[in-house]
Amino acid sequence: MAGDKITLYALDCGTVNWRLYRMEYHYDGEKARHVTSPLSSPLANFSDTKLPAVLLLNPDGTEVEAIGETALGFQEDYQVRTRLREFFKPSIGSHLTEEPQPHQRRYSHFEALLFTRLLLKSLIEQIRIEKYNNEEFDDLIHFSVAYPDRWRTENDGKIFEDFYHVVLECFPPELTDQVHFVPESEGVILGLRDQALLDSFHPKDLNLIIDVGASTTTLYARMFNHENGKLININRYEEPFGGGLYDALLAQYLSNQLEIPSGVLSRDSAAFMVLRLKSQLIKEALSLQAVRGAETLDPLSTLSSLILVTNNGQVFRTQLDLTLEVFNQLTRPLDNAFQDVLERGLEKMEIDQQSIGKVILLGGGVRIPGILEGIRERFGINKVIFPEKPQEMIVRGIGLAFTDSLPEREQEEQKFIPVKKSGWRLVGQNGQLIDIKKEIMIAGRNQESDVPLDSASCSRTHALIRLEGNALTLIDLRSKNGTFVNKVQLTPNTGQSLRDGDEIMFGDQVFTLE
Repeated sequence: MAGDKITLYALDCGTVNWRLYRMEYHYDGEKARHVTSPLSSPLANFSDTKLPAVLLLNPDGTEVEAIGETALGFQEDYQVRTRLREFFKPSIGSHLTEEPQPHQRRYSHFEALLFTRLLLKSLIEQIRIEKYNNEEFDDLIHFSVAYPDRWRTENDGKIFEDFYHVVLECFPPELTDQVHFVPESEGVILGLRDQALLDSFHPKDLNLIIDVGASTTTLYARMFNHENGKLININRYEEPFGGGLYDALLAQYLSNQLEIPSGVLSRDSAAFMVLRLKSQLIKEALSLQAVRGAETLDPLSTLSSLILVTNNGQVFRTQLDLTLEVFNQLTRPLDNAFQDVLERGLEKMEIDQQSIGKVILLGGGVRIPGILEGIRERFGINKVIFPEKPQEMIVRGIGLAFTDSLPEREQEEQKFIPVKKSGWRLVGQNGQLIDIKKEIMIAGRNQESDVPLDSASCSRTHALIRLEGNALTLIDLRSKNGTFVNKVQLTPNTGQSLRDGDEIMFGDQVFTLE
């Protein structure tokens, strides 16, 4: 590829919004020098620089009808909104958490991965259509995907392994070597350096990075080494507190304004989701007004009219008169709760607040007025660094991850990539061996089944095994007696990633995956 120009797409799959950046590198076989700065890459379904992480499924729940803003357009249609899926990222890895929070239980781990895959495949196809005129990607197109550091370090890396395989399933097999995975912490460092914010760090100071996302707040304690330009990892603290709590609180406020009787929303969870989606837009508009002040036009001018139709046909409507002052008063308990998160984080990390040099704010949640002002009051406004577009810092940073040496970066990345396995097969209790070579294999009593099941407890079309690249997914096809992985029954029509050594039961027929 000597002398070639690489186009890199950097993707941050957030909880509420996904963000995509594009940049170009000149690669001479040894060095990769970026020739453009990271630029947001809006597509047809993007609003500004973000793609709302919302899917609209078809009635069978097997295919995508719409994504992003287009999917959001159906939220007020009570007949289809039950097919909307959003806010699913927090459920990734929840099966490994002893006491997951309510928002982490919204979907199962495997449903969250399935929805991630559906949205990502749709996005990649849209890039191909719009940016490359329906032509296939070539070896000069690379993708960089951000992921939370803890996915790689906790639970023996099982969460990252699942995420890794699901992401690769979305790309053609010949392109998988051009898909890169970059930890969020690396994106933070590179993003800060890109905005020349690291220059203000004193080498002897302990610096605090506060990342407030939609579902989680993460605190990073770091020192900066001016000689090599790297942040030294001192400590980290994380707690399930994010902007989604503000959305839920505001949704309840909207419900009260609409005068919806108690119990109506409990019988129509999709209607409450509509209110929460509306709340996101209102929260973001008011936060923008608070940051930019008088230069911002009335942020609620297009959001003041609210109509909700419930699944039983009841219609509720109102005109909102929600000012920034009312919003701040309403959300003050959450602002105070966020201060408690900071207090616990500093205590757990054993950090004296007075020893902190700079406080860097990241994530969309830091724009919430009460959170921003609370941080400034706690640490002092001169210590706080509020970057340009803090919600886009990570995705900008991972777009710069390959500057200087692409081979060295790829070699470092390989240390954490799950080992690829080939030659999958099922081993039955009677020694039966079934090689998994086809992309789609059906298990059942039907004589034409790829995995024949000779038992009355098995359905004629019992389950489906999908092989994509090197990843395996098992889906129960509404079988009569169920499909089980390691004695846990699968939800029908919901994909589950498989691993080496898994025990699979189709009814009473037991197989081991090798």
